[in-house]
Amino acid sequence: MHGLIKTLIKPDWDDSPKRSEILHAANLLQIGEFQLIQLSYKVWYGEDLPEEKINIIFNEYMVSGIIPIWVTYYAKDIIKMENANVLNSYEEKYHVYDHEFGEYLPDDKKRKKRGIFYALIIGIVFVASHYMAIKYVEVEGSAGFYPPYVEKKVVYPELYKDNATVGNLQKNN
Repeated sequence: MHGLIKTLIKPDWDDSPKRSEILHAANLLQIGEFQLIQLSYKVWYGEDLPEEKINIIFNEYMVSGIIPIWVTYYAKDIIKMENANVLNSYEEKYHVYDHEFGEYLPDDKKRKKRGIFYALIIGIVFVASHYMAIKYVEVEGSAGFYPPYVEKKVVYPELYKDNATVGNLQKNN
């Protein structure tokens, strides 16, 4: 539990100093540890990490704590570049395996446009979901105004039991 709290406070902390270097380098590049392993393999061997080795290397790293030497050297190089103030973590070469990486928007106008676009999407979803909830309340008859919208039939079954009985009696007569 103590380690979990430390990790939440400082994400690049780990029991192992060697692994802390890996975490720190990955955080500097704003990528995951696995992507750092892939990048370091590509730099060291000049090719992508083969499919058959991916699970073996990552399991050794995560479970056994075995850190390949090429990952350690790559992480140290990243940290050295950061200390020399020459590291640009937005370079595409660091995000080759990061499929969610988008272009950096240095222009305030573009950032504002994108922010407004996302806010509109959130607003539309918010309004649409509330519209659907209101329509559900009208059709099914909610027991209360606030979510969860539980039907009156579930909360007050005695009210509907009597109506069903009265309806059945009228049909029989």
